[in-house]
This record gives sequence, structure tokens and C-alpha cells, in this order.
Amino acid sequence: MKVLAGWLLLVVLCALFGNLVFAQEPKRVTIVPTKPVPYSFMILPPPEYDHEYEGDLAIKMLDTLGELYVLCMTRNPYMLACSLQNSRSCLVIMVNDEIMRKRGWTTGLLLRHEIGHCNGWSGDHPGQRYLLTSTHWVPEKDRVKLPLDRLERADKIRAGAPQ
Repeated sequence: MKVLAGWLLLVVLCALFGNLVFAQEPKRVTIVPTKPVPYSFMILPPPEYDHEYEGDLAIKMLDTLGELYVLCMTRNPYMLACSLQNSRSCLVIMVNDEIMRKRGWTTGLLLRHEIGHCNGWSGDHPGQRYLLTSTHWVPEKDRVKLPLDRLERADKIRAGAPQ
């Protein structure tokens, strides 16, 4: 009788939880994010460091990650910027916007992070906060762009043409 009750219990459990016990081939689902991935990452400094910098701020933009690794004196595959500061000034060193956007970040967002360091936030990132809005990322088609005629004039000046 006990054996029969055991088998009956097993049959009932299998009927109720069949998908768990006898797993079927999972359906393939492709998830396409509607916004860049970084919004699920912690990036913002704590509130006491998340404000404009009052000292002399300089920003150095670079074209390659290699340059960044040399100037920041570290090779971290996730790093896109760093900062150097003293009591009166701060230098933010960051890769150009094109490289940042390929990784899902924006210049404005990383600048905000680095200015937190300029304001005294330590490099081990205590109190780091999540970015809770998607307002820091705008699709390419909606971004402000320089008019073509200005870009062409600037290229001519860069090439040595008189102004």
C-alpha cells in the first residue's frame, strides 16, 4: 500500500510540476534592449561628490584606449576615463565620444563620474549609485549635429587655409 501511495504521489507531482521535472526544449527568445545596457550599472558618485567642480577643470580627450592606459597609468578593460587632481585643479582624461558610445556610455555621464573624483570621491568608489533614468542617452538620429558647412570650414582651417 505504501508503495502504491508513493507511486500515486509521484504521478500527481509529475502532473502538477511536469515542466519542472521533465524539462522541455526552452523557447528561443531574443531580447532587444530599448536603451543601452549601462543604465543597470552603478556609475554615479555619492550625492556629496555629485556636483559641479569649483576648481580649475581641464579635460583631455583622447582618440585611443592605448593613450588612456598610458596617461592614466593603468590598463583596466572597463576604463574609459580617469582624473588627476590636487587641492586646486583637476584634469579629466577621457576617450572620445565615439569610443564611449560603442561601449554604451556618453561623455556627459562619464564626465559626471570623473568630476565626482575631482570633488574628492576616492578611486575605490564607495557609495557609488545607480543611474536611474535613461535621459543620458539619445539615439543617433535625435542628437544635435554641427551643420555640414561649419564642419567643412573647420576642416579647411585645420588644413592651413586662411580664416
